[in-house]
Amino acid sequence: MVKLKNHVTPKAKRINQVIKQKFGVTLDDFTAAMQGDVTSAQKIGELARQGRLSAELAPQLAAAYHEIINGTTAQNKAFSEVLVNAGKSAIEIDKAVMNATLANTQYAHRRSELASEFINARNAENQRHNYQMNYQQIKGYIDVYLAGIDNKTSLLEQSYRPELKQIQSDEQYQTKVLNHVLDKGDNSRVDLIPEKQYLTNGIKETFLKVKSALGF
Repeated sequence: MVKLKNHVTPKAKRINQVIKQKFGVTLDDFTAAMQGDVTSAQKIGELARQGRLSAELAPQLAAAYHEIINGTTAQNKAFSEVLVNAGKSAIEIDKAVMNATLANTQYAHRRSELASEFINARNAENQRHNYQMNYQQIKGYIDVYLAGIDNKTSLLEQSYRPELKQIQSDEQYQTKVLNHVLDKGDNSRVDLIPEKQYLTNGIKETFLKVKSALGF
């Protein structure tokens, strides 16, 4: 078959291979189509049709993909921020709820403790008051009783003074008599030694009246 002479392809075999690898066609397809090969022509035509569509639609499709990617990224970043903030806020809310619950429990416990402390303190105060009242009553009674005994004793001691004085005087008189007799012998004059008499009938009667009036 007679065909046009190809001077270029033999000199650019590597580039021809690149065309096949990168674009899916070769210059052999070009030559075959030029010679009326329907399959090669159809292959080139289909690739050309796809090329035209790509040239027309690729920028729009690329922009659409770009918007999809950016939108997906923005949406997921927003979801992430919302979820992160929600998680942090949920923790803070749970913490606040727990603190409030604990504070409420502590308040209830403290109220119960205060009530118990008040009851114990009131009971202790009532017991102390009753003790003090009983103590003061008993002390007052004992003080009065002891004072009465002391007063009666003091009065009795005063009433006994003449008798005690008389006993002392009698002992002194006897001592003087004995000393006088021992000193003077037969020349003794005991009648010259005076004898004190504190217990006269008048004073005895007076003491009896006073003691009777005082309940002795």
